[in-house]
Amino acid sequence: MSDSPLLLKALRLNALFSGSSALLLLLAGPWMAAQLGLASATPIYATAGLLAVFALQLWNIVRTRKIRTLEIAAIILGDIAWVLGSVILVVLFYSSLTTTGLLLVDLVGVAVLYFAIQQVRGLRAWRSSANA
Repeated sequence: MSDSPLLLKALRLNALFSGSSALLLLLAGPWMAAQLGLASATPIYATAGLLAVFALQLWNIVRTRKIRTLEIAAIILGDIAWVLGSVILVVLFYSSLTTTGLLLVDLVGVAVLYFAIQQVRGLRAWRSSANA
């Protein structure tokens, strides 16, 4: 089976974004907690840890070029869950979020949605080339 340049590019961008986000959350945990109306930075640090693991998983796929449909589908579903979680966060906790917090949640949600769309496109292209 051949590589999917589009899929690998989307996974690479997602890995870089997720890893960078994890680092920023670790460095700015208390500030981010305040923007999201949280009393503690603990959820921010937990999210940073999970994002770091996610970024490493994505980077491993890009590095090894071992594309498994089920794994990529799980990544896409995870990204979609993040986007839905962002929408739910904004709807349920709108009054607790600062303007900066709202903007950050929205911008990250849009970026993650972009990654999910590109990964779906890349997976389709990869599956088409594998079946050709």
